[in-house]
Amino acid sequence: MISIVVSTRGNGDALPTLLSALAEQTLAGGDLEVVLVDNDPPGRRGAVQAAAVGGAWPFPVRVLREARPGASRGRNHGIRAARGRYIVLTDPDIRPREGWLEALMAAAIDEGAAVVGGKVLTYYPEGTAIPLEWPITRPLAECHGPLDWPSARTSYGWPYWIVTANMLIDRLALPTLGLLRTDLGRRGKLPLDCEDLEYADRALQAGLRVVIEPEAVVDHPVGFPQTRFAWFLTQGIGHGICVARMRTSVAVPAAALRARAADLCEAADGLIRAWGFLDSAQATASLRDIARIAAYHAERTRLLLTGRTLLPAAPSRTHERDTA
Repeated sequence: MISIVVSTRGNGDALPTLLSALAEQTLAGGDLEVVLVDNDPPGRRGAVQAAAVGGAWPFPVRVLREARPGASRGRNHGIRAARGRYIVLTDPDIRPREGWLEALMAAAIDEGAAVVGGKVLTYYPEGTAIPLEWPITRPLAECHGPLDWPSARTSYGWPYWIVTANMLIDRLALPTLGLLRTDLGRRGKLPLDCEDLEYADRALQAGLRVVIEPEAVVDHPVGFPQTRFAWFLTQGIGHGICVARMRTSVAVPAAALRARAADLCEAADGLIRAWGFLDSAQATASLRDIARIAAYHAERTRLLLTGRTLLPAAPSRTHERDTA
């Protein structure tokens, strides 16, 4: 059986469209279940249950309740309740393309993979507040998801990463890996992240097989508010905190840290140049990077002062093309 786990908080209204897309998958019948986790605050509950009973879905849909806020808590609740050998994580606003589930499953079975990450394509249906133009604003666009994807199935490694909007986990790996870290990932209005990066790195560093399958494609819409200066600044702070926390359980690739004095000087230089040319995109990218680096070092210091051990940075692995 395959279990698709979807945790919702404030976006349950998008579930009917997701469920309709899942019903069109080639593996929609038979051994497939959907587990919806209602993580809404008490005053906003109801959308998840309404979506579950609002259609004649070709698979069973179960609704669970996770009262404690947090995307990782919601997903962990769903993972624990899932009945399938393979557990697929996605989000309410994600739109899987044709053959998505079949491609994830093929990668897991063919490769004997503990974790498989699919391709996520970001788009902006409402436009953007800050122009996301290349290459200057690449760091801003990466806040919404990965930009680099292999052309064929590839071993996981820098510069690729896996996101919980399109991620498969083999249940047989859970005794080794455990669940997602709840001090990472979005919690209420806090834009924390890295729960997916940490989990994939944890699997890889435990000696398990982790692959990227670019044929498993989903579309990810990003709203206009998530392209404003304030959002990028807050996201940078949250990301810096989470990268520091990651180092308590995994060796973070050196290329992903980017928190040295030279990186801070580069961000400051970009800010100066942005002011000189009145470039709002460059200024936002530079200020976000400064905030990220400061937050990283503040959290790193806090962790060390509280007795936590931080693992040294790992060499930045380049991806290896599979030949099997």
